[in-house]
Amino acid sequence: MSTSKTKAAGKTVDFRQGQEDLRQELRQGMLEAATRLLTEEGPTALTVRKVADAVNCSTTLLYSLFGGKDGLSNELYLEGFARMEAALAAVPPQSMGLQRLHALAHAYHQYARNNPSYYMVMFGDALAGFVPPVESRTQSWKSMAVLIEACDEAMKQGVLAPGNATAAARLLWAAMHGAVSLELKGYYLKTERADELFESAVQAVLGHLQKS
Repeated sequence: MSTSKTKAAGKTVDFRQGQEDLRQELRQGMLEAATRLLTEEGPTALTVRKVADAVNCSTTLLYSLFGGKDGLSNELYLEGFARMEAALAAVPPQSMGLQRLHALAHAYHQYARNNPSYYMVMFGDALAGFVPPVESRTQSWKSMAVLIEACDEAMKQGVLAPGNATAAARLLWAAMHGAVSLELKGYYLKTERADELFESAVQAVLGHLQKS
């Protein structure tokens, strides 16, 4: 009789679980290879063939594990937001009010600068033809939870005018993203000009939120 389990050296071996573990290990290896290509060579280097070659496997296996380039692109999209969420979460919680919002804005700016390829995957057209599915876009918004919480706390402290913390965070995010996108696309050749634009955009939104 066939079975998915057998005993070897006094322990139970679960072949099905072993296959799943191997599958996840291969999947993670491919994702790491794709990340290296993305960060070291840029989005144009991210092809199914290059990722498969990087882990010495067939493109057929990659399609099996990710469902093709769109599936792999979606994983990188989610990974980018997960990394950004970690960068924002790393901001010390001791800061409060406007100080905390400025600290979060600075962390966002630094994340974009340190991870330009990921940022363009998250918000730009770095991966031709890729459109994140609705569930992934919903998941990506969760990465801004710390910013929403900071806006909510600032409103409770009276630092910002009472209102919808989520709407306030969206407005601040829109301003930060606009300034960062111009910077990453090379519209400002000097770093200090990019810093000035970013800070002005953040200040303008926070000033508006204090009065609204």
